Amino acid sequence: SPEVVTATMAPSIRRTLFLRLAASPPSHVAQRVVLAVGGGYLLAAGAAALSARLLAEAMAPSEATVLMGMLAFVVYLVLLIWAFYEPRLPRLWIVLGLGGPLAFGLAHLIATPAGGA
Repeated sequence: SPEVVTATMAPSIRRTLFLRLAASPPSHVAQRVVLAVGGGYLLAAGAAALSARLLAEAMAPSEATVLMGMLAFVVYLVLLIWAFYEPRLPRLWIVLGLGGPLAFGLAHLIATPAGGA
């Protein structure tokens, strides 16, 4: 049954995460915290801004903004969890460190008229 599988998997996942963080140097843990909180926020907000700009073509811009703002909370939560689950720190730097500025840059390019401003 799915309940039995979930109940038996959850403690092992928690234990794996705890052991991985406990074995990491303090600087790696600090980097994960900064990337999870700051990079995750930038990526979630940038993705929301970019998605709202794209959705504004199909629906009212205010509705697109509200919808993507609400979904950004879910994206942020998933990114926070993933930042501590991902074993490779360089991958976190690439995704969370570069993803947010890239998403904001694309949203700005979409929003800027052809003549620039």
